[in-house]
Amino acid sequence: MQSAPLTPDTARTANRFHEPSPNFVLMRILGVVNRWCLLRGHFRVRTFDFPHADRARLRSIVNEQTAAFIAPNHPEFGLDWMMDKELSTLFAPRMASWASHGIVASAPRFWTSNNLVSNSGGEAARRYSVAWAMRGHGVLLHPEGSVRWTADKIHPLFHGIAEMAAEAARCLRAEGSDRPVFIAPIVWKYRYVSDVGAKIHREMATIERALSLPSGRHMTVAERFHALQENILAKQMSEFGFDPAPAGLDFFSRQHAFQMRLVDDLASRYVIEPSDSVERMVNRLRREITHSRENVHANAQAARFERDLAMIAEAGRLGGFSRDVYETPTLSQEQIFESLKRIRASLLIRGLPNTLHNYLPTPYGSRIAHVRVPEPIAIDPHRACADEAERSAYIAWLIEQTRERMQRALDTINRDVAAEVDAFSHPNPFVERPDAQRRDAESSASNPCRIDSGAMNADPCRIPRGVFNESENDSQCSKSRVRTAP
Repeated sequence: MQSAPLTPDTARTANRFHEPSPNFVLMRILGVVNRWCLLRGHFRVRTFDFPHADRARLRSIVNEQTAAFIAPNHPEFGLDWMMDKELSTLFAPRMASWASHGIVASAPRFWTSNNLVSNSGGEAARRYSVAWAMRGHGVLLHPEGSVRWTADKIHPLFHGIAEMAAEAARCLRAEGSDRPVFIAPIVWKYRYVSDVGAKIHREMATIERALSLPSGRHMTVAERFHALQENILAKQMSEFGFDPAPAGLDFFSRQHAFQMRLVDDLASRYVIEPSDSVERMVNRLRREITHSRENVHANAQAARFERDLAMIAEAGRLGGFSRDVYETPTLSQEQIFESLKRIRASLLIRGLPNTLHNYLPTPYGSRIAHVRVPEPIAIDPHRACADEAERSAYIAWLIEQTRERMQRALDTINRDVAAEVDAFSHPNPFVERPDAQRRDAESSASNPCRIDSGAMNADPCRIPRGVFNESENDSQCSKSRVRTAP
């Protein structure tokens, strides 16, 4: 799910926008099915840590007396759809939700009755969303878009949510209404409640076999993950005909050098608007290559475009495991899970089992969903109705405020659960450490009392049963576990 500014590409698809026809009875039924079969069942979210104050804050801004645009973070593909549905069930049963064109086009009919708005709908989709929010039902869209699926960092946001909120404020003012318009940021983080090292090993073994890579079955979790990333990088560089990056560079530098070679090669053959963001260049190149392929019918040229699309897909994959997110003293189980999930979604795409897994990734164990609602942002109708220059500056300010509030709330969650997360984390092999510190980490890794190498936890955390709990009362693991952080 994502929001994006209207561009010539999205404008070309506006005539294909089909206005949703929500079935409100079915939407309520789906909410119950989603809670028990998907959230609690497949995705193993056993506890819903959503404090009363945060629930009250969300209810106060998403109701019939407001126009609200809900902006969640985007940490996990698949499960995020189900979290959106849970929010809708609890707070806004008629809420509209933005989704990618591919999802809307491929989703089964019962799910498209869930008031989904295609992000390829252009101006028509925007008008529908603004009108729906003004009716007091709420509109949800993930402003990060389909980005890196990282749990600990909010990436730059698209402007669409702020532009629609400002448009709603202008429309209400034109009608003489003083109804407030809000952007409602919301964040969540999923946390494993026990050691899932054995499942991590099993996942890495699956990837190694599928990609014909050496097995790391005798390594620790962290060592095997490091070797897997190194082997995949070498394999992909060979696949695309690039020599290894200069010796002496660390993993992140070699990976970035490879990514820039791919981007530079494609940018030399396709005309795109320049950008100082590699991620935006990748997205623009992907759109340009796709558009160019649609206008060519010769088989020889079509094969070249397929190769170029594979190159830009690899450039996008390389941006997932990045220094700014993963150069941390330790690697948590959650960080390894999201990284392996991205690898599978990018490189293991053949066959029905992989297709199903990539749509609905299977978690490694029971989890807690920590949900927080930062202070909402009230739209100033005067600035929303100002001249174009002032309005553009205001939109940029709204987006930055939204991102900052989301990141602060996420950082607070991480501080609150740091002890529990660190208990099952691993020294980060991608980070250079002084010799003394490295020896301490290796000693900890070799300690037979340490829960690390994949043995299943003999005394897992006890998870409360029943409907989602309001808080995390009984979900913390015993503090007697050996911490493995250096």
